Amino acid sequence: MRNKTLVVAKTNFRNIKPSYLITAIVMGVILLQDIVMFILDAAGVFSNSEGNITTSFGNYSFILLIYSAIFIPLRNFRKMMNLGAKRADFLKGCFVTYAVMAAAISVLCIILYHTYDKFAISVFYRGGTMDILYWFGWIDNGAIIAFFQQFAFLFMLATFLHTLVSAQDKWYGWAADILIVAVISVFTPIASLRVALVWFFNLIIFNSSALLQIVACLILACAVYSLNKLILARKAI
Repeated sequence: MRNKTLVVAKTNFRNIKPSYLITAIVMGVILLQDIVMFILDAAGVFSNSEGNITTSFGNYSFILLIYSAIFIPLRNFRKMMNLGAKRADFLKGCFVTYAVMAAAISVLCIILYHTYDKFAISVFYRGGTMDILYWFGWIDNGAIIAFFQQFAFLFMLATFLHTLVSAQDKWYGWAADILIVAVISVFTPIASLRVALVWFFNLIIFNSSALLQIVACLILACAVYSLNKLILARKAI
């Protein structure tokens, strides 16, 4: 069973070429932009560059995880079933895929935050970079704790997207879409409900307790992902 799970995970990584391509193009364009900025700054074109600010280069790697969580349930499920994999194997294999991907992206972001971003801020983006490690306050807890906080959040995001996409060919998938839009539309303008929405985001993102934020994200990820057992049981091949 464990081998089948790893086979599914490896197959997922091989069959998400669109995700790799889109991420590479976006990050390549951003890198090219930074090179141009560096050259122009060195040439003195940006004599007043104190206000220059950009999104952290590492944060663009989130595109890989987001698109993978969309492509995998859409493209890989039927391929796996046709190759003889069981639904339970597919579920576990995807779980491993998102865990590995979230961990790798978290490591990459922390490395780039302390290297590339620091260089960019000191040279041509002197206004700073918008990095979720900084804006969410995770980096204040140190690199190791920040890794686990970002990993838990990204893992939760991937499992949520995977589950939502998996259900789109059923009525309850559309119902979930409507519910999400309704919650955002209704909870935001009403003060008492907005408090509940703010509490939720504080729980999974801005929590002052890193341990509580990590645990909350992981519990939500596992709870949401467990719904896939019901979705896959009714999903046609």
